[in-house]
Amino acid sequence: MSGILRRFNEAGIAEFVRRIELLRAGGSASIDDAFVTDDSFTKPVTPEVRLERPAFKTKREAGEYLSERTRRARERHGDDDPGLWTWLSAWHWDAVCPIREDGRRKVLNPYHYVYGYGNQQNAKKHLLSISTILHEFAPRSQLMLETPPFSITRAVQEVSTRLYLLRIGGLSDLLDRLYWDPATNRAKPGIADHRATKPGDLATRLPTRIRQLELTYDLVDLTADQLLNLLGDEFRQWAQGIRPAKLEKD
Repeated sequence: MSGILRRFNEAGIAEFVRRIELLRAGGSASIDDAFVTDDSFTKPVTPEVRLERPAFKTKREAGEYLSERTRRARERHGDDDPGLWTWLSAWHWDAVCPIREDGRRKVLNPYHYVYGYGNQQNAKKHLLSISTILHEFAPRSQLMLETPPFSITRAVQEVSTRLYLLRIGGLSDLLDRLYWDPATNRAKPGIADHRATKPGDLATRLPTRIRQLELTYDLVDLTADQLLNLLGDEFRQWAQGIRPAKLEKD
């Protein structure tokens, strides 16, 4: 079905939350066309924007599509408009909460669908918003964008909570070189395990090392090669396919 871009009002957001919580509790609730076009819950964005429902397979596809379709609305209402992003989750419900092989949906915490639900920090966990932001910051990234639109991997979570990292021009290319396995088309194992810090890992060592380097260098315009040279052997071993051992505690 095609339609037009809308925004939820406060009543619409509250009703969406109610239906999500009901589904999570094992009950029955519809998140359908009647709901997402209900004038008591929604209002069309002006100027009018036509929408379809592409079958997003990756965050790249979702981000590319939504970046273009939401641009005017975000210019008017802001990049962090809860009504817009929350409505998009309901419109693209089959993409962010797909029916699994067993015929059921795995409904996640509401903040993955309701922008900023609980607290503003949870906005960084909104599935469609983060897909769009990552596409706009790092359109070539495999580590962050070649992942399903209905989940946030540990690698994506580490980056999305530190979006300042993506202001460093060569960093997204570097992340792919260090932490993406082209043989499996997946993130390398162990890159974001907070239980066991590894030399050169994404979760702990990279943010720490970047902060150290920023005290001495202007990193913004550096290439992936230049960044890797500054980061040193601790990180280079990831690029060479060596799985670093766990760091020993002092």
